Amino acid sequence: MKKILIAMLAACCVWAAWDATRPTEKYVVKATACEGDTLWHLVGDTMQREGDRRDIREVIFYTKKISNLKGDLQVGDVVLIPIEVQR
Repeated sequence: MKKILIAMLAACCVWAAWDATRPTEKYVVKATACEGDTLWHLVGDTMQREGDRRDIREVIFYTKKISNLKGDLQVGDVVLIPIEVQR
């Protein structure tokens, strides 16, 4: 039983080390707000489409920061969404 547990632990460590060494591609997606859009939906849809698996709250924080969004999202606002995808 101990041998199986040690083998599983070793496999998890190898997988975690491999996953951490994969290259991360970082880029910005530009979106324009339309009628009825919310920042949550714009960012969430873009993250899902691009394959970004980070916490949406983190991405919204940086989106507001780099897009200089102070208040509510208005129609025509240009939103810059930072994406990070492991390849």
